[in-house]
Amino acid sequence: MSEQSKFLMTDRDYAILRGISLHRPTGQRGYYALLCHKLAAAKVVGADDLDPDIVTMNSMVRYRLNDGRPLEHRLVIGPAREVIGQTVSLRSIHGLALLGMRDDQAFEFVLDDMPLAHVRVEAVMFQPEADAEIAAQGRARSGAALF
Repeated sequence: MSEQSKFLMTDRDYAILRGISLHRPTGQRGYYALLCHKLAAAKVVGADDLDPDIVTMNSMVRYRLNDGRPLEHRLVIGPAREVIGQTVSLRSIHGLALLGMRDDQAFEFVLDDMPLAHVRVEAVMFQPEADAEIAAQGRARSGAALF
């Protein structure tokens, strides 16, 4: 497996994928196969060690599907959190493909000689783990900021 087909994920994002896989989701053709591929190809890192150009849950990302126009969406966990035109769900093929990718990384997933997902990340415009204010709030809640 080449470096370009590796995916970096936080332990939280990896746990979300594992949870989805345990329920063996149905839906879009090839979703479960892509989910298994992402889990097998994932490298789990701590949130503090994650580069800010990696797509995580709730990241705002600019990307392209196939040769289409650039799209900008926030990656959300499921349809209940979707806002049409503003978000993409992790429970879709393209949302799942985005998780763990980095700036300027392309990924094509083929099942039975039919491409299911061809995604290129152009830019991660916001990543919650890289936001210093969110990180500081987490430290304050844990008591680490008191010393």
